[in-house]
Amino acid sequence: MSAHPLPKISAPASRALAGAGITTLEQAAAYGQAALLQLHGFGPQGIGILREALAGLGLELAD
Repeated sequence: MSAHPLPKISAPASRALAGAGITTLEQAAAYGQAALLQLHGFGPQGIGILREALAGLGLELAD
């Protein structure tokens, strides 16, 4: 399976993901919702954007 880039997301959320070493949708999916929400600058809106992008690939967040 190829890696898919992260969707367009707010700057704080992008920085939060980059700081955690998350650069692809697959990495975000494996990280899980609860862990993503613990990242400073990442919130419910970012979860919604990721869920939508993942659904398009037939994937979902780990939790």
